[in-house]
Amino acid sequence: MIYLISYAFHMLVAVLFFLLIPFPFLMKGSLLDEHGRFQLLLKIYKRIIWAAHGGVVVAIVSGILMTTNWFTVWFMIVTLIWLAISAFLGMSAKMVRVILEKMEVNQAAEDEIAKLRLYSFILMIAILSMFLMKIVVYL
Repeated sequence: MIYLISYAFHMLVAVLFFLLIPFPFLMKGSLLDEHGRFQLLLKIYKRIIWAAHGGVVVAIVSGILMTTNWFTVWFMIVTLIWLAISAFLGMSAKMVRVILEKMEVNQAAEDEIAKLRLYSFILMIAILSMFLMKIVVYL
């Protein structure tokens, strides 16, 4: 029963992380569009990133509850990917916060935007790697 509940929470969090995948591309497109659209995108993704921080905790706990074999190469790789996801999620959240604060006082934020684009792109790669690792188990 615990396994089934953990699996359900794990898949629910996976959907949340799936929402983070298009962020770098949406950011690039909104930068080419009106100025207000970029700020709106950041406000929306600020909430998604906030929820994803809680999702990291839920995914790690539910993953630990589902694990039966702790010392496999697959488990070690997944643990490292979760560390990367957590790190770049935090750095992306910080850049979103800093950019929104600078936009409110009409300051230039080109350096922070460049950092956010890099961090969110690496976050996207890490999330896609995690989905790939979940598929590799079944091959």
